[in-house]
Amino acid sequence: MPLLRPAAHPRRAVLARRGWLLPLGLALLLALLGWGGHLLYQERERRYQHVIENGLSAINQVQVRSVTQWRQRRLGEAEALSDDAVLALAVARWQAEPTAEREARLRERLRGLVEYMQYAGAYLVDTQGTLLLASQGAPGGSLPESERRALAQALAQAQAITNGLQRNERFVFPYYGMLAPLFDGERPVGAIWLVMDARTTLYPLLEAWPGGSRTTAESLLARREGDEVVFLSPLRTHEEAALRQRLSLASADEGGDAMALAARGARGTLYANDYRGHPVLATVSAVPASDWLLVSKIDRAEAFADASRGGWLSLTVYVSLSLVLAGALALWWQWRAWRRERALKERLERNMHWLESAQRAASLGYFAYDAGQRRFAMSAMANAIFGLPPQAQMTLRQWIGLLHPDDREAMLNAHGQAMSERSALLVQYRIRPHGGLPLRWVEVRGEFSGPGDARAPASRMAGTVQDITERRQAEEQLERYRAALEAQVRIDTLTRLANRLALDERVALEWARAQRGGAPLALLMIDVDRFKAFNDTYGHGAGDRCLQAVAQALADGVQRAGDMVARYGGEEFAVLLAGADERDALAVAERLRMAVRALAIEHAPAGRDAGIVTISVGVASVRPAAQGAGAQELFERADAALYHAKRSGRDRSVVYGPQCAHLLHDPPDSLRAEL
Repeated sequence: MPLLRPAAHPRRAVLARRGWLLPLGLALLLALLGWGGHLLYQERERRYQHVIENGLSAINQVQVRSVTQWRQRRLGEAEALSDDAVLALAVARWQAEPTAEREARLRERLRGLVEYMQYAGAYLVDTQGTLLLASQGAPGGSLPESERRALAQALAQAQAITNGLQRNERFVFPYYGMLAPLFDGERPVGAIWLVMDARTTLYPLLEAWPGGSRTTAESLLARREGDEVVFLSPLRTHEEAALRQRLSLASADEGGDAMALAARGARGTLYANDYRGHPVLATVSAVPASDWLLVSKIDRAEAFADASRGGWLSLTVYVSLSLVLAGALALWWQWRAWRRERALKERLERNMHWLESAQRAASLGYFAYDAGQRRFAMSAMANAIFGLPPQAQMTLRQWIGLLHPDDREAMLNAHGQAMSERSALLVQYRIRPHGGLPLRWVEVRGEFSGPGDARAPASRMAGTVQDITERRQAEEQLERYRAALEAQVRIDTLTRLANRLALDERVALEWARAQRGGAPLALLMIDVDRFKAFNDTYGHGAGDRCLQAVAQALADGVQRAGDMVARYGGEEFAVLLAGADERDALAVAERLRMAVRALAIEHAPAGRDAGIVTISVGVASVRPAAQGAGAQELFERADAALYHAKRSGRDRSVVYGPQCAHLLHDPPDSLRAEL
């Protein structure tokens, strides 16, 4: 037995050594799990960082597009004013002859810009920058210096100019200024100075932060001025910082300030400090066609708070794996998945709430149409536009019933064509909402979706519907205003007769009508005899009153409603007689001549003439279909007949004939000078 003892000792030693393999294996397993968990955590942290950076960059780009589109809309509105020849003519006439009526019309136009286009102020200025008119009250004073430089540039370039964001003692708010130059032909007559309150139109675009933070996240506008960067928008901690707070570019070296780095040319994602000295994650972009920079930032501690919490949870999981390996690992992953799902749901709810708020603000809803079921699934805002309950679904038959009868056929064709051709849909039409609500205008945009076969009609269409009733009402009011101004352009201001532009348009219309019907068309050219001598003797004021009296006599003497009396220029008048031959036209001419004589307006310089104001009349009548003559020849014949009447002693009516042919294209210089 003693011989066996030495052999037993090595065996126990081997077993003892093998007993350490399990703890060692477990230790190695835990180490491998720990190392794998550490690598997994680092990879997840990098992915999370990439997601956060991409999300911030996406928000920045959305806001850059919003600001860019806002600037383009504003510039487009200013350019539309510059292109408004009717407005420029109205300003030129008011400057030449200021009257209360003309001033009231210009003020109404300025008031329309303020009331319907969200401008805080609209002013008419002259070419030197003096404020002439405002929508209400007398403006007084002149443009600020920066705006005057912009005015000079706008007049030199003959196009609208934006002067960016400014502050001025005239306004208590930061404003965005634009100057729309006005030209009467090629002559500058002034400009419209448009002032927009940045607090109500521009800055809210920077507050649209989908699913964003309520603590440190914000977007800022800035621009570089020399060795400083100027904040153009309010700060979260300082509402009055816009255009007041500045930052030296040297802070880019001292503390790595994000704004200073952006002003020095940095773009994209930055890890830097902000104006408070806090470490932030920032995205920098330049606003196209401007010197603005848009910086979107969030405190790094807040941005990566979820990642930090994930680190502690990973450590908890590692301890759990040390105790109960596989089971705890499964539970941990389930818990993480539950947390992730709940966070996603909360974010989705916040985003949906933000989306619904944005839709209400813009009167914009969305829809999806299923061609198979012939049914619309719509958002709450879309249902509100159509007068339906928030959760209702609208059938195709219901939608057709809501269409305005005048728009129904066109809209059915447009929607059917878009579905069959798989093309984008953009239409505007009227609806009569449920519940007896007033008539509304809506704008619908849609895109198709459906089978992969491009030849098959689309089975679904999704898009948006927006209530544009107020916009259409504003457009209609502006169109009525434009039509009224255009009507004024065709009236002679002295005599209140039609002017030459209106006469030319009417002659073209009646000429085409006479060609179709083979009817005659007559023209009387009338000239006040020796009117220059009348002006020289009695003065221009008496001359104007004389022309007004003659014009009234001519208007009263024309008996048919379809005939037109116009002031052709100076002391010359024209009468267009549709369907009148030479005999009828001569009878009208004699009646008008005697009506002017009956005025008995004293005219002493007439010499051997009657001693009163008289007229000479040239008469011409043609049949366009039979003779093939042009409308210009009708004027030339009437002019030649008028020249002959003047040369024959004045105060008479002459019908164009062979005796006038030699005066048709070359009247004597002496007679032309006298006329």
